[in-house]
Amino acid sequence: MKTPPDKRLIITFHSHQTKDRAMWWKAQVVFEPGSVADTILQISVVDGLDVPVAAGVLELAGQRLEVHDGKTQISYRDFIAGKHEKALWLYRDNMLPIPGALTFA
Repeated sequence: MKTPPDKRLIITFHSHQTKDRAMWWKAQVVFEPGSVADTILQISVVDGLDVPVAAGVLELAGQRLEVHDGKTQISYRDFIAGKHEKALWLYRDNMLPIPGALTFA
C-alpha cells in the first residue's frame, strides 16, 4: 500500500444536497507523494459555502473523526481498512446529520 512517489492524490466526498447550502459539506482526503500505511492523511472539511467546519464528527472508513477548524486526519492504514464501510456522515451540533458520497469530478 503506497501512493506514487511523484503524485499528490486527493479524494473528494460531497454531502447530499439540502435546501440550506450551509448544511452541505465537502471532505477532501489528501495522499501526499509516497504515502505508506503509517502516513497520516490530512482531511479538510468545509460547508456548502466553502467555510471550514468549526467542529463536528466525520464518519468515514469505519472511523469517527473529530473535526476542528475544518481539519481532521486518518492513517492510510485505517482508511484502507475501512474502504468498504458504507457509512459516510458529518455530524454537527444543532444540525441534522447529513450523509455523503464519493465524488468523481
